[in-house]
Parts: sequence; structure tokens; C-alpha cells
Amino acid sequence: MPAPDLTPLDLAPPPYPLRVFLHADHARPEDLAGSVALVIDNLRASVTITAALAHGARAVIPTLTVDEALARRERHLREHPTDPPLLGGERGGILIPGFDLDNSPRAYTRDRVDGRTIIFTTANGTAALLRAKGASLVLIASLVNLSAVAQAVADDPRPVRIIACGTRDAVGLDDALPAGALAERLTALGRTPDHDDAARLARLAWDAGRPSLLDQMRDSRGGRGLARLGLTDDLAFCSAIDSLPVVPRFDPASGAITLLPAPPGTTP
Repeated sequence: MPAPDLTPLDLAPPPYPLRVFLHADHARPEDLAGSVALVIDNLRASVTITAALAHGARAVIPTLTVDEALARRERHLREHPTDPPLLGGERGGILIPGFDLDNSPRAYTRDRVDGRTIIFTTANGTAALLRAKGASLVLIASLVNLSAVAQAVADDPRPVRIIACGTRDAVGLDDALPAGALAERLTALGRTPDHDDAARLARLAWDAGRPSLLDQMRDSRGGRGLARLGLTDDLAFCSAIDSLPVVPRFDPASGAITLLPAPPGTTP
């Protein structure tokens, strides 16, 4: 209940509303119902999923745990014996023992993933993605597919919710920056930020950080973690705006992420 000395806000929803959540835990199921959710884990799950699909992977199947990933592989092998899946993901930023691929988008090359199904688990990004499953449409966003995602939802009449995953229980600059960039693009395309200030905060971060974007990503909590692991090349890959102009879509019913079809007359 609001304090009695505060002036009540006019909470009528704006047209074509846009809202940013600076951490996945801030997004409640009721906030996402009927919306288009754009999930950002820029370092690195969003970029790795996008790279896999851009380079020909048939589908990426996110799971919460390593055990679930292993069980999903066995189920997939029973159902599709001629399509052995790859296991991809990380714990602590490094390759999970027994997995085929880690969470470096540079590893998901065409010669490695073309035509393959990838069962994927990470410590952070897959959990946030599965948390968004109550939205009407769930897309994976990042700096590398910034313009493609913005254009994909430009004319959608549903509310748009940008979900910056954060790192563990903390807000992360590495996700807030692309959230601000995406909020800027969508505002230019006619979206109206709602009454929460998170979109404005993200845009302020983006305006301040964009001139030195790679440095800002390197200095973020997630960036510092990658640097400690010697993965600075991943930072550059994940900071390359519009380098992978495709849009991954998560279908909660099937549990798979595939590419959103490109609009007629466009070339991915």
C-alpha cells in the first residue's frame, strides 16, 4: 500500500508498452503473461544460442541442470536414434566434464553444429529463459542480434518485456547495457516505456557506455569473470553489434529454441 503522503501515480498503461527488468528475479509471472519477452544473457548464453542457430544447428534445448541435460540426451536418442545430440554448456564458466561444447560462442562453428540438436545448460542464462516461459512469445536477445530482435517485435501489438538476466542474484552491467540498447531501438520504433524507471536506467547506462562498449563489458561483473578464465576473445565476440542478425525463439511446449523465420523479402 502506498504511503499516504505520496501523490498517486496515473498507472494507465501506455500504448505499445515497454518494460525492462534489470534482473530475471524481478519479472513475476503476472508481469509476463500475454507479453513478448526478450531474454538477455549477453555473457554468454544468449550469444552462444544465437551463434549455434546462425551456424546451422537444428535446435537448442535448454535445461536447468546437468542431470536434466544428460536425461534429455538419452530421451532424444531413444526418440531420434539417427540424430545424436551434442551437449553444450558450462558450470563456473568452463566446460562440463563429458560435454561436447562449453559456453563459448566461438566454439559453435558451422562445421561443428550444422544440422545438429544441442542440449544446453548454463549456470545463469538457461534458468532465466525457462523462467520466461509464461510469456506469449519468448525471444533471445543480445548485442549480436540487436537490430534483428528490435525489428522482429516492432509491429507486435503485445507488451514487450526485456529481461536482463543478471549474474546470480545481482544486476549485471553486461546485461543492462544491451537492455538499454534494445530499449533505445524499441523506443525509436514507437514503444513507450512504462512507469517503472528500469528502462530509463538501462538507457542511461547504454548512452554512457556505448563509446567504450568493449571496455565496459570487460569491466562488468560477468566480463571480469571471463577475463579471469582467459576468455577475453569471447568478450569481443559478444560485444559485436549485429554480427549475427538472426532471432532465436523459445517454444515452451516443445522445449526447443529454433530460429524465428525471417520476414518475407529479407535475408538473414
